[in-house]
Amino acid sequence: MNPVNHFYNTVSDAVCQRLLLEIPAHYKYHSLRHTLDVIQQCNWIGQAEGLDEYEMQIVRIAALFHDIGYIVGRKDHEQLSCELFREKARDLQLPMADQTLIEGCIMATKISQSPTNLLECVLCDADLDYLGREDFEEIGELLFQELLACGEISDRTAWNDLQIRFLSNHRFHTDFGQRNRQDQLHKHLQKLIAPE
Repeated sequence: MNPVNHFYNTVSDAVCQRLLLEIPAHYKYHSLRHTLDVIQQCNWIGQAEGLDEYEMQIVRIAALFHDIGYIVGRKDHEQLSCELFREKARDLQLPMADQTLIEGCIMATKISQSPTNLLECVLCDADLDYLGREDFEEIGELLFQELLACGEISDRTAWNDLQIRFLSNHRFHTDFGQRNRQDQLHKHLQKLIAPE
């Protein structure tokens, strides 16, 4: 078994358990559910973008760890996620070249996203895939509840303003995202601007 497959298979259950048990309960969006969704979207997007099995596994590992930093804190959670990943990577002697790719993917998800290669683009699009999906309102409500509970937003009016600004500026990075998500994102934006 190659090192990245061995690493993923060895750590995935433990990481999921930590996300389930250690992420604060009022984090309704940044939860195990979100991480599992991002891994699933990485599978779809990565396949559509022609990633090989090694590249897919790099992106899956990055997806698995990309929000684990929330266990430690909200501020600079991407950096915290990289630190927690690095501990596991050292323990299991994951090659440094693989670590560098994975950490690059995790750091690329920092808002506003700044991917520099296809692997980073895949994870970035997977992370915010819901912006161009039918379950946008349901998932967005979870983020609203989390931001409200954390005192990062005051009310629904401020939330709607934030969403309008965010969606207005967001562009998907992969061909898959641009073909399959950008139009739906635009519809969500229009509905926020001019509610029925």
